[in-house]
Amino acid sequence: HGRRQPPRGFPSISMDASCLPTEAATGADRDSDPPNSGQVRTEEELYVESFLKVSLLLANQELIKVQLHGYKMLQHLLKYRSEKLSSANLLKLMLQLVKSDHDLVLESTDSRSSMPDKRPQNSDWSAAPTGINETISSHQGMDCPILAEHNLLCEAFIIATSCLGIQQYMGMLLCLLNSLNRIWIQMEWNCKYVRTMSGLSNLFSDGQFLKMSYHVVKFCEEKLMNGINEYGACDVFSTALLELIIPLFLRLLRCIHVLWTAEIGVDLLPAEVEKAKTLSCMELDHLLEISDGLYTIDSEESFRENETRALLEGTRQRVYNFIGLCTTIKGAFPKLLESLSVGNAFTEALGCMELRHLGKLIRLVVIPLVKHCPREILEEWTVNLLEPILLECEDRLHGTWFYLLYKRQAHNLFNYGNLVGEDEQINKMGYKLLLEFTRKMSDLLEALAFMEKLLCLYMKMLNLSATRTLSLLKI
Repeated sequence: HGRRQPPRGFPSISMDASCLPTEAATGADRDSDPPNSGQVRTEEELYVESFLKVSLLLANQELIKVQLHGYKMLQHLLKYRSEKLSSANLLKLMLQLVKSDHDLVLESTDSRSSMPDKRPQNSDWSAAPTGINETISSHQGMDCPILAEHNLLCEAFIIATSCLGIQQYMGMLLCLLNSLNRIWIQMEWNCKYVRTMSGLSNLFSDGQFLKMSYHVVKFCEEKLMNGINEYGACDVFSTALLELIIPLFLRLLRCIHVLWTAEIGVDLLPAEVEKAKTLSCMELDHLLEISDGLYTIDSEESFRENETRALLEGTRQRVYNFIGLCTTIKGAFPKLLESLSVGNAFTEALGCMELRHLGKLIRLVVIPLVKHCPREILEEWTVNLLEPILLECEDRLHGTWFYLLYKRQAHNLFNYGNLVGEDEQINKMGYKLLLEFTRKMSDLLEALAFMEKLLCLYMKMLNLSATRTLSLLKI
């Protein structure tokens, strides 16, 4: 088998099925539609209206921290989006801001220490992540209001989930996620930040975007990991929430994948992103020793060494794990996980993945999928995801092992990423990475073989049942 060349250019992030609003996304704010308006509103107007709705919800909460963030969002709307609001909505906004001034004056006269803590006493929700600058810079709003709005919404999600609980405030979180999904289908967002490499460079140059997105992903992944019970039911996220979270994470993931395309050069990406893609042999060796082969790279130590790398790699791995966990939820197929949209998010980037990324994909997504995918839709998942991954892995394994056995050195450094070190060190690390990847591929083949045995057993049982039925009919 000849090694396929990595794709020219970078994967197109078009607005396919995975990037369209879900039924939940388009229906979460229908109650705010003006009755019998007779006017067809643009997607931008619908988005601004959803942003206003969630801002008002936040501003009317009891917790001061949540209120203040809602007021900040309302002030942003008044300054940058007032022309997109209807007169009725603009009046709502102005009245809320007037009310907020009155409330803040009253609050300043009270003793903070005398206020009761309204946080649920039995809540296990951790405090807001440290290291997040909760003030969006003013220049960001002036230069790119939609990016500032994305960060404000992510920050609102972080604040709300750290102070409140999901079950009590489901409506607010639905509105937050609905607005975030709507941002990703805005023409302004796609033209400015997604469709070109220069746009992606600007997007990932914004430290707040990457940091906020990471903490939203981390929260959801950790809660889902602890929220799926032994019967496959999710105790922490409703189906409506998951329907909004999954497409949002897939959109973000596709952008991160593009950063690793083969033709990206130092001059096309911010220096901190290029540096984040580079690992010294010593760093990678240390990561392999302290992890379980997943190369966990968003630890506290990693944040100190290279924050951008920790955020990028951590977001990527946590989204993989989130999708894999979703496969274990009863009824996830195809309501939550649709083979074409999920498959596209991964297969379009296979050619530019390093072996360690392919290994994560196999362990965290593909193996859980093989174990939990219903038999009746397994064929379409095989076509849209499993087959492309197996072909890519076959190519990689054939080329790398052949070269290693006959040339005694690592082949095609693209497989191993941008490793820095002496030639001998790089060859040694390449061998280590290849062994790890081969083990993960073996685990996948084992899962496939077990699934095939189950299918054979299932078919035998069906045949036996049919034979007995025919015998009874003859009697």
